[in-house]
Amino acid sequence: MKKLLNIFAVVSLFVVLLASCNTEKINPIYTPDAAGYSFTAKASSFTLPATDPVFSIKVFRNTTEGSATVTLTSQASHNVFSIPASLTFESGEGAADLKIAMTSEAAIGVTYTLKLSIASQDASIGAVKDIDVKVNLAYNWISLGNGQFCDTWTLYSIPTVEIRQAEGFDRWRVMQPYTKELLLEAEWEGWLGGPQSAYIEFWQEGDFLKWDTNWYAGLLYQGDAGSIIKHYYPSSLDASLADYNELSKFIMDKVARLRPAVYIDGVGGWHTSNNYCYVSLPGGPNLYDIL
Repeated sequence: MKKLLNIFAVVSLFVVLLASCNTEKINPIYTPDAAGYSFTAKASSFTLPATDPVFSIKVFRNTTEGSATVTLTSQASHNVFSIPASLTFESGEGAADLKIAMTSEAAIGVTYTLKLSIASQDASIGAVKDIDVKVNLAYNWISLGNGQFCDTWTLYSIPTVEIRQAEGFDRWRVMQPYTKELLLEAEWEGWLGGPQSAYIEFWQEGDFLKWDTNWYAGLLYQGDAGSIIKHYYPSSLDASLADYNELSKFIMDKVARLRPAVYIDGVGGWHTSNNYCYVSLPGGPNLYDIL
């Protein structure tokens, strides 16, 4: 009982001392005296149709009372943006869209960068004051007709596939290169699943062919949902594989050879083996005759 009384006395003394603290040293709660502004994110990207290249960046403010205008500054990699110098919020609006258009000088196949900024004195507490934007114009894809696709690692058959080309560019798409039927024919039952690419897009870069990071055949290593089999562009998997990049090229007229690094992240794969894929463009030779 004596110990309980001592504890009670200590707690009571602490409460009294806490209540007697000098309230004159308490700082007032921050209350903004003007609207503060912020972007929603530090970065964004857009792929725009060449016929109507317009996009919007959303800006927020910390009040909806009254109308207000905020000034924005910009820095662009190229003089192809038409950017308003300010953005107006109507009364009742807590957010507004800054509409930006691309000029006729913008070209397909180029990635343009833009940085928008809100001045520190106009930004809200903890605001995202700067946003980096990447913009490119979409390619116009034209169907060339039917060609053939051969994946020597994945498939038994050489399916007929639609081939599309970006108008005016040495850039192609192999449409629907894999199907469930083709994978079952190649005895992948039990390994089916995961993402499957709707197309394989590759392009001419110098004397060689390139694609973007990797594509998916729709296979899982031993059926494990966490073990997706990927067809990497070799140096995208690891810089040490860069020499394999040069194996992807046109080997004859209208016949492209792609050399992927087949790999499962965190597991391993066949990235050092030359398991080629071949594409015969429309009008090209029958792959059954040359492979």
